[in-house]
Amino acid sequence: MKQFELGKYKGLNVDPFDVSVKEEELNEALNYVKKSLDEIQIEKNEPIETGDYVIVNFEGTENGKTVPKFRERGFKFRLGDENVLQEFSANLLNKKMGETVIFETTIQPVLLEYQALWGQLITFSVEIVKVYCIKEPELTDDMIRKIEPRVKTLQELKQFLAAEINQEKKAIARAANIEKVFQALADQSRYEFDEETLKQAAENLYRKFAEELKSVHDMELIHYLMQRKITADELLAECKEEAAKIILGEKILDAVIQAEGIQLTSEEMKQAKEQLKKRKSQRDDQAAGLPGELKMLETQQLRRTAMDFLLEANLARG
Repeated sequence: MKQFELGKYKGLNVDPFDVSVKEEELNEALNYVKKSLDEIQIEKNEPIETGDYVIVNFEGTENGKTVPKFRERGFKFRLGDENVLQEFSANLLNKKMGETVIFETTIQPVLLEYQALWGQLITFSVEIVKVYCIKEPELTDDMIRKIEPRVKTLQELKQFLAAEINQEKKAIARAANIEKVFQALADQSRYEFDEETLKQAAENLYRKFAEELKSVHDMELIHYLMQRKITADELLAECKEEAAKIILGEKILDAVIQAEGIQLTSEEMKQAKEQLKKRKSQRDDQAAGLPGELKMLETQQLRRTAMDFLLEANLARG
């Protein structure tokens, strides 16, 4: 970087992202829990209504000959579903379990699976085997304890889910808050990139991305570009923007470390050495590059500490 001057880096009052748990989020989590339970089927002997589930045996014929596409036993569907011939729902409405319904219909060009039969007049014979509705399972205390042994009541389950949602939102919000704070710090600072260094950093990111795409997702870069409908130059431009953020972010953090005199604690030093020792045990070249790696680990920890400091110093208090 040709030029860098850290500006105001404390008291910027950046509005943090909200991590409170909304009622609709908690209800969504409870509904997800309920869906994991076995559905409760309630058999009906009353006339069929829209939304009821039916199990039928049916056969469709054309000029007295069975149409194989329209012959099935134990077919289950919900009255009114769009992925079923509408004539089924219309003709079974208000009928009862045990009845056999016969009707004629011309197959309309709606469902692609019946494309070969569009326009043909089909006679259907539909035997109603079973009619039932599905009752939403109740979260009783016994059921709740089976789902999550750490809680005993519905209220405790709600508190448990709220805490889980809150932790997840905090993890997401941290990255978003860092982005907002660093943008505010960038606006306060003066800097000028060295274009050659920036270009090299962008190319390194581009190459690393392509390698990870292949090794992790088994995808060639050309296929990724085709999926996103972008060119290699456009992806390289994105890498350049990302490289600029990384370079500037590291400059800001290093400047704050120096300005605040941030140092590693003895415990953090110990953790860095243990992490290095673990890496060493996983490699064959045990001695290669170890002093440099320790320095890198220490720098990473210092920057994490500086990042925490900047979040604490700049996020507005609610």
